[in-house]
Amino acid sequence: MREMLKRIVLVVFILLVLTAVSGYFYMQKHPMEGKTSASKTLHISGSQASK
Repeated sequence: MREMLKRIVLVVFILLVLTAVSGYFYMQKHPMEGKTSASKTLHISGSQASK
């Protein structure tokens, strides 16, 4: 049971990191000017990646 829980947590963590990194690169390639929600998302994903 404990091994399964470790594996689930590891998979979720990897998915979160991949999502943050891909989202960051997507925002670098396609910058949206004048959309405040886009810049907020970029700051959130940036802080996630640095941690």
